[in-house]
This record gives sequence, structure tokens and C-alpha cells, in this order.
Amino acid sequence: MLLSNLEYVPLRLLRKFVFRRGFLETCGWLVPYYLINTGETSPQSIVSTYRSYLHRCNVRLDGKIVLELGSGATNGTGYELASTGAARVYCLEPFARFKSALDRSILSDACNRHHVKPADIAGRTVRLNSLDTIPSHSIDLVVSSSVLEHVTDPASVCDQLKRLLTPSGQMLHLVDYRDHFFKYPYHFLQFSQRTWNTFLNPGDLPRWRLTDHLRAFVRAGFETKVLVERSEPGAYARVAPYISSEFDRSDSRLAITFAAILAYKRQAD
Repeated sequence: MLLSNLEYVPLRLLRKFVFRRGFLETCGWLVPYYLINTGETSPQSIVSTYRSYLHRCNVRLDGKIVLELGSGATNGTGYELASTGAARVYCLEPFARFKSALDRSILSDACNRHHVKPADIAGRTVRLNSLDTIPSHSIDLVVSSSVLEHVTDPASVCDQLKRLLTPSGQMLHLVDYRDHFFKYPYHFLQFSQRTWNTFLNPGDLPRWRLTDHLRAFVRAGFETKVLVERSEPGAYARVAPYISSEFDRSDSRLAITFAAILAYKRQAD
């Protein structure tokens, strides 16, 4: 057994049974190794990262109808996308409680930085808690940052996104495959599915790996390109002997901690 489990396991138990979502939304900074959503502190950094990867793929944001998955407690990334070229932005957030005061502050900051009026970018930013109201084949670009790793049923989400995208539409997903007690990026791979879900899973960490997501995209009719993939070899080597047999240890991408995935519809579809 890893000695670090003497710290890891009790913290995971506390996170599952004591530190619920409502507590974390207000007091998350008190919880060891818990990180506040970047969308609440620096949405411009998320959009800057989106734009960097899109530029690498010659994908333009200007004039696009954009859907962001998992926008968080504010529409901050939506405001930033709208103020830097997107024609319209849908901010999908079915879970996080909307923080109106923080949202107003982020909107004001975006307006000041980009020298635009609040009505201009807020009027082109729509917050949604469901994809059902978006017309089929109306989205040019789907983006997400640290979202897909939390999705319980990626196959279903891929099917929905296929319905929404235009024939030439594309998707950029930035996925954080680490255990979200970030000091221990691979510790959650030690446990069987039953043990993980019963005692340790905070409720939104299914432990998907990059290979799982790529399969879900292909199954739904998408071509994919992994733009970047990163791992932490030293940390992985320490955990590797203890990884549950329920994971495919022969998977060369099991150790991936971050990936940027570009996806688009297959020509035949």
C-alpha cells in the first residue's frame, strides 16, 4: 500500500461525505488540495488558451456561434468569447449555482479591458441549463475546459453535440485527467469501481481516461486529433504497481493527465 494513502483516503472520505457542493462553493479554499474554478478567477486565461489551440488548427473564432460546456458559476468565459470575436455564446451550466454579484464584476472587468458596453457582450451571451432548446445544426464551435472528465455519460453528450454542430462545426475540449486532489494525480486509479463509487468518488469524477473519450467521439461519428497530451512519469511510476486491474494497464495513454482534443464530424456524416 502507498503510505500517502494515509493522507489521501481520509481526505477523499471527507470530500465525499462532509464537504458537499454548497460548502465548496463558499469555503472551498479551506479544503486541502481543492482548487477554485478558474472561470471564477480568470476567465480570460481560459479563453486565451482556447484561442491558442484554435489558432494552431487554423480555426477562427470570429463570427462563430459558440457553445461552452460547463461554464461554472458565472458567464465569464462567455463574455470573454463574445468580446473577442464570437457572434453568440451559449454558456451551458446545469449544476453550479449562478453567482450574480461575481458575474456582474466579471462582466464589468471584461468591458473595461475590451472597451465595449455591457449590453453588447451580455446581449450575445446566453446561459442555459440544458442543450434541449438549442436548434439542431446551429453551433459552429463547441469548447470546454476541465469538463469532460466530470461527465458521467460521455457517449450521450457526444450524441447531443453531434446534433447541435453544423456540418463543418468543430469542437475543442481541454480535459484534466488527474485525480482532482492534485497532489496525487493518479491515486484514484488504485481502486475498483465499486470501492471508488461507494466510498471515495465525490460524485462527479468517473475516472475516464483519454482512450475512453476518444472512443466515445469515434462512436458518435467524429474524427479526432489530440493536439497535446501530457503526463507525470515520476508520479505514475510510484502508483503503477497498485493500479486496479479494472483499468487497462496496457493502455499507453493511461498515464495522461491532460489532453487537448479537436473533434469534427466525419465527412460521410
